[in-house]
Amino acid sequence: MKKLLLFVLVLLCDFSIYAQNGVEQKYLLTMKTNTYGLSILSLTDPYLSPLTYTGNGIQFEHESRRCWSETNTRLSIQSKLDLDAGLLQNPAQNSNMTYVAVNYSTGLHYKFKPVNGWLFLAGGSWDIGLGYKNVARNVNNPGNVDLATNLNLSGIAMYDLQLNRRTYRLQLSVETPLIGWMYVPLQGASYYEMFRLGNLSGISHFSSVFNRRGINPRLSVDVPFKRSVWRVGIQYRKLQYKANDMVFDRKETSLILGTTFDVVHFGGRMRKAPTSFISPTD
Repeated sequence: MKKLLLFVLVLLCDFSIYAQNGVEQKYLLTMKTNTYGLSILSLTDPYLSPLTYTGNGIQFEHESRRCWSETNTRLSIQSKLDLDAGLLQNPAQNSNMTYVAVNYSTGLHYKFKPVNGWLFLAGGSWDIGLGYKNVARNVNNPGNVDLATNLNLSGIAMYDLQLNRRTYRLQLSVETPLIGWMYVPLQGASYYEMFRLGNLSGISHFSSVFNRRGINPRLSVDVPFKRSVWRVGIQYRKLQYKANDMVFDRKETSLILGTTFDVVHFGGRMRKAPTSFISPTD
């Protein structure tokens, strides 16, 4: 009888230790989303032309988000990489403008759930963007560079909708610039004069809500399928900034489509992959 009790106690201890290890062992999931979009563009660049150019564009965005740590899941880290390209024409359709841009941002958001089914993220981000616009018919100044960095205010609202035994996630995100720095050349000054002759006066500008205003709302829905989750939505971008007696304007409306998925990272001595995970190098 004593041996039987001892055997039961040993089993209970082993089970308790196994359960504790199972509870303590946590892995952070990283949500990654890749989306592609078709856009209707409108650009006004007084350095190149006083006219507004309109046309179509394409875009790609890679977004990554994860919690701060295993113990702090209220705070999340987000990073985004945006690639844009477009071809536009003036109102008379006798001049073309090509446009390419890249933007990278990273930020922090605080998560809270005031109501069942709803999730809110509030915080901010830092971004840096580089773009190039070209009007081939211009002789002296055929191109202009967009270069700026900003601190932004951002927020996200999510709602999980249960429908037909599926969970659809509705998401609305909004972002707007607060303060930063931007490069704007003097009207009529050539790039040869600025960078070969060293005449850099008037190109560096502090930006704030008084001379740089914009908003970037996006409405999307995540649709779960058997082996993947697809995201479809609509996005609007509006940006206007002023410097050197010129007003620059950009408007973009996009239809987006992509996929979203969760990944987990293993590596090092402290975060080894469990034996149940199969590595391609094993």
